[in-house]
Amino acid sequence: MRIIYLIIIYFFIQLISFGNTEDFLFECEQCSESDSYKNYKQIIKGEATISDIEQRQIIDNEIQKELNSVFIYTDLEDCINTALGENYDIKISEAQKLEAFWINKNAQFQLLPDLYYNYDIKNLEGEYLVGGIVSTTTHEVPVQSLVVLEWSTINQGKYFFYLAQARNMLKAAKAKLEFTRDETILKTVQAYYDTLGKKMEVEVQKVNLYDRLEQLKYTQARFESGLGTLYDVKRAQAELAGARQEYTRTLNTMRLYQANLANILGIDVLDAVYPFEIRVDKRELVNPKYGIEELYKQALESREDIRAKRAEVNAYRAIRSANYTDIIPAVTLSYQNGLVGTKRVGLSAHNSITLDIRAYVGKNLLMGTITQLKADSAVVKQKKLELINLERSVKEDILNSYYDSQNALKKIEASKVEVEAADTSLDLSLENMKMGEATFIDVINSQNLKIQANINLIKNMIEYNKAQTKLLFDIGVISPKNVLKNYDRKFY
Repeated sequence: MRIIYLIIIYFFIQLISFGNTEDFLFECEQCSESDSYKNYKQIIKGEATISDIEQRQIIDNEIQKELNSVFIYTDLEDCINTALGENYDIKISEAQKLEAFWINKNAQFQLLPDLYYNYDIKNLEGEYLVGGIVSTTTHEVPVQSLVVLEWSTINQGKYFFYLAQARNMLKAAKAKLEFTRDETILKTVQAYYDTLGKKMEVEVQKVNLYDRLEQLKYTQARFESGLGTLYDVKRAQAELAGARQEYTRTLNTMRLYQANLANILGIDVLDAVYPFEIRVDKRELVNPKYGIEELYKQALESREDIRAKRAEVNAYRAIRSANYTDIIPAVTLSYQNGLVGTKRVGLSAHNSITLDIRAYVGKNLLMGTITQLKADSAVVKQKKLELINLERSVKEDILNSYYDSQNALKKIEASKVEVEAADTSLDLSLENMKMGEATFIDVINSQNLKIQANINLIKNMIEYNKAQTKLLFDIGVISPKNVLKNYDRKFY
């Protein structure tokens, strides 16, 4: 009797579980009815053949619908060209360079004299001392109308130092603009590869989602025919749910990467830029025969930020040196031409040339000059230390990018072996399951290994290309030409 009860309970549990599975399958109905799934189902069953490009177009159309956005197809070359023309960091840097350009022009024109017109009229009424002795009462309205040309010569020599400062700051602004362009190329390439990598992961996850759905339907059919177990059905159901979650997570990450890339390109962040490349290959951009020391020497010669910092050091040296001119006499030469007189007696012609020479003992009895000189010397020291620190950071970045490239290269080779082994393992597990020599769990494990192997290969390819691009940037030779070396544009 107890055995009969156990059989009834087991049958009841199976009935409930079967109902839950049916509900879950009903939730997957939308996926099953999609064009992507129908085409993919025909492919995997051998009922249709299709090229890699056509398969990805089908999947991409499905992804567009899921994201409710229209993809703007692009490639790396188009992204770089767009970023160099529209990126806002570049536009800001261009405005800063324009400011430095006109400040430099302003410094050049400081040597020119000042020309101005002076009109002065007064109302004098009351008692005044004449010669400081005789008092007199008068009412006069003195008037003067003069054109004045005044030249402070070289402003105690400060002119030359201010000119040197402005010239070096312009050099720094130009170098910073070039460095901003280099940074923009780097950011564009990295953001593009991030988006491309996620796009390819989404495609892998999409195919995996269809595979899991087929597996669930297969195990359900085996269970209904008495050949499978409820455990297999539940496991397939869990695998499908997990695949759906992973696909959704990857899809969301890709959309965020698209927004980041669009922002770097200077276009609307809502524009869903989408790489149309169907695969990613590793591209060697830096000759591997060069060691870190050789690459560092190249960086010291080519890095625009190092050039900018050197120009800043020279500019602050000029500011410091200008303090020594405080003890040089100030010479001012002025010429006046016009009319002077009173309203009562009329105006008469007036011409005068004045030479004014003033000798200073520095500022504030020399104490102001000395303290300012000390302060400016501290700034120069700070800028020198910033230059040294920058050079040290550059060397560290080169080391990191160099070894990131080496490690990624090794991981790529390992990933290729992993992908090949995972594909073979999945095929064998399917054959063994059909012959009763393997379980459905073996198939699921093999499928998981295959998915992870393919994703690892994509990630390692992306990691290598990003590291190579970063190394180009670190040594100061990044450019559209160098970045696009060996780049094969793959259109749909």
